[in-house]
Amino acid sequence: MNIVLCADRRVVPGLHVSAYSLLDRISPDVEKTRFHVFSDELEECDMTLLTRTLASINKPFVVELRRIDPKQFKGYPSLNGSWATYYRLAVPEALEVERFLYVDVDTLCDTDVSLLNSLDMGNSPAALVPEAPLSGAADRYVAEQLGNSSTESYYNAGVILINRQEWLNQGVSDSALEYLQKNPAHFWDQSALNVVLRGKVVVLDERYNTISNMRKHWPTLAKPYGQTNCLTHFVDYPKPWDLGAEFIHPQYHLWRLVLDKTAMRDFRTWQDTPVRRLPRTDKAKTGYKKAIKDKLLFTGYTKGWIKCVKGTAD
Repeated sequence: MNIVLCADRRVVPGLHVSAYSLLDRISPDVEKTRFHVFSDELEECDMTLLTRTLASINKPFVVELRRIDPKQFKGYPSLNGSWATYYRLAVPEALEVERFLYVDVDTLCDTDVSLLNSLDMGNSPAALVPEAPLSGAADRYVAEQLGNSSTESYYNAGVILINRQEWLNQGVSDSALEYLQKNPAHFWDQSALNVVLRGKVVVLDERYNTISNMRKHWPTLAKPYGQTNCLTHFVDYPKPWDLGAEFIHPQYHLWRLVLDKTAMRDFRTWQDTPVRRLPRTDKAKTGYKKAIKDKLLFTGYTKGWIKCVKGTAD
């Protein structure tokens, strides 16, 4: 199975947790899992450390570092000063495989993704998980542009199963970049992909991209690693590796349980590394405030101090 991860130096702890959990939960019947790490900053020494993390699982794997030039995306809006979010658009051209699973590094996998290898995709270039109906999507520009329907889905691009030849034949990456040149992209290439892939998506089960800050998922995320049966996506700020996250991130304990199994188990958010960053933007500051509130509610909910939290499924 081929899995693609894109990373710079500011997300390395997330890379280790994502890769470790993907391999840990993948079926032992899979002949070999191939991790393709696309980056403009990581070096072979980083791959050596990641290999140490994965070798502890005792399943067959390969880790390959793929160099990418960020200059090709510098005309597009950056995400926290980085263009790494766009790297996935370059992968289908560079990676000569039939299909691959792209996964954001702000994830933790607790389900077997190898089942996706046998998914019938037909002539669809991609399979994704719906985030919300267009009428309820946070990406209001795209939602209005596509008709703001209550029945049509807006998709989260943190996990994408890519049917490579169809993706290339249908010019998905080129069309997405062209869209970004002409329209505001409040959610970067995710905005573009929702427009370009409209009507062409195979819908994946929600367990393959379970968004952590949606309270309807809290009953699932209250379970320990090994029992959630989902791929958790830690969207918004702070990420579990961001400064102070161990004190305020609602699901930090879940993420930390996996980090402690990796070669980065000694990492702490306050250490002077490229990972450390202060919340400088309004969006980041808002995210931190929401995280503090959710931390209190999630803790009370999981410990039984609060019987019902608005938005939870039970």
